[in-house]
Amino acid sequence: MCRDIAESLLKQADTEQGGFGNAPKFPGTMAISFLLEHYHFTGYEPALKHALHSLDAMIAGGIYDQLGGGFARYSTDRQWLAPHFEKMLYDNALLISSLCDAYSITKDVKYKTIIEETIAFAERELKDSSGGYYCALDADSEGVEGKFYTWTWEEWVAVAGSEDAAVMAHFGVKPEGNWEETNILHVAKSIEETAKEYNEEVTALTDRIAVIKEKLLAVRGNRIWPQTDDKSLLSWNALMNISLTKAGVVLQQKQ
Repeated sequence: MCRDIAESLLKQADTEQGGFGNAPKFPGTMAISFLLEHYHFTGYEPALKHALHSLDAMIAGGIYDQLGGGFARYSTDRQWLAPHFEKMLYDNALLISSLCDAYSITKDVKYKTIIEETIAFAERELKDSSGGYYCALDADSEGVEGKFYTWTWEEWVAVAGSEDAAVMAHFGVKPEGNWEETNILHVAKSIEETAKEYNEEVTALTDRIAVIKEKLLAVRGNRIWPQTDDKSLLSWNALMNISLTKAGVVLQQKQ
């Protein structure tokens, strides 16, 4: 029965871009977690392969906030580049849980990093003084969807300059923009791929990317923020608490 469910899910899989179906594309965390659990109990490799492929595609995409952590609600395109920029508590809670499953199986440090960054986002931007979590951050600021998160070429140059072609290639930044004349930061090429292409040391490029990310995040913090949906729902907070507990166990940390 479980194999039948797994096979049914895999028939809907986008084997090229990850996830399930075509655009608009939602994270599909329940399906991903099922495939990971199915692999855990049966060793069925196709289930693991597509689950990890889907998580990797989202982590590299614009649906993931490459500067501040956390996931947007869904992608408007098949490639995970252009999200609907709203960030929901329950989506991030479910993704933390799926990432914990992925880390438990693979011990790949990239999943640990994204778990920690996503938790840090929720603690920083969605948590209220009582200890509960708000529902969401809006997609719009100043009446424009994604304005808080995207970068015009002029904005990018003012912070990061125009000389570091390797960093621009890594984030997919272009003078003409990669979405509606602005740039959505995403991992267009991995650090390893970029370092090889530009004949650089991985460590040196990693360090430069970290410095530029810090600068960009500082500048972004001074923009007009999206509004917060400051309801605190029991069910969504319960999901987040479950995911935090799971992360604490998986990462062997107190959250």
